[in-house]
Amino acid sequence: MTVVAAPIIVAHRAGNRPDTAALEATRADVVELDVHVFRGRVEVRHEKVLRPTARLWEKWHLLPAGVEVHGIEEILAAVAPDTPLMLDLKCFTRAAARRIRASVPDAHPLLVSSRAWWVLPVFADRPGTSLLRSCGNRLQLWLVDWLPGLGPSVGVTVHERRLDQAEITRLRAGTGLLFTWGVTSRMRGDELLQAGVAGLIVDNVEPWLDVDGRPVPDCG
Repeated sequence: MTVVAAPIIVAHRAGNRPDTAALEATRADVVELDVHVFRGRVEVRHEKVLRPTARLWEKWHLLPAGVEVHGIEEILAAVAPDTPLMLDLKCFTRAAARRIRASVPDAHPLLVSSRAWWVLPVFADRPGTSLLRSCGNRLQLWLVDWLPGLGPSVGVTVHERRLDQAEITRLRAGTGLLFTWGVTSRMRGDELLQAGVAGLIVDNVEPWLDVDGRPVPDCG
C-alpha cells in the first residue's frame, strides 16, 4: 500500500453484512470484515462460536439460534471487485489462513490484519496485499520492535488509547503503515493524523465524509 498524505478511512466491521459493505464501499476508502473459518466455511461475523455447538455468543450472552451468518462470497458479491477490503483474521492456524486467502480472488486489493501474527505470512506473496500486525496489548506493542519485517507492506494497527506522539514517532520509524482503531471523535482523529497515523478504523464514517481528496489506497 502506498502511504498517502490524506487519511485512509476504514469502515470498521462494515463488511460483516452485504448491505453495509455495499454502502460503506461508496463512502470509505476501505471496508473491514471479521473473517472466521468454521467447519470448512469462510464466514464473516464478529460473534464467536460456542464450541462444540454452532451457537454464537458475544459479550457473555448467547445469540438466538438460527442467526444468519454470511459467507465471504456474499460480501464479495456485494462490492465492486476493486473495492479495497481489510480482512481481520479471526483464526490461529496457517491452514485456516490459507483457506481464507483462497476464498478471495487474487485481483482484489486487501489489507490483512491479525493479532495472531504468525498467520500473516500466508498472504505475504499475494499481489496487492499489505499486512498489519494488530497489537491488542502492551506486550504485542513491545514485541513490534523485536520482530523484524516491518516496512512498506507490513505495518501495525493499535488502539488509539495507546498512541501518543512519542509512540507514533517510534512506530513510524519502522513503517508508514500505522493504523488505529477506537477513534470516536473527529477531533481525536485529526490529532492522530497530524501526529503521523496513516489510517483510522472507525465505526461511523459520517464525520469524515467532508474530507476532500481522500484517495482510494493503492495496495500494490
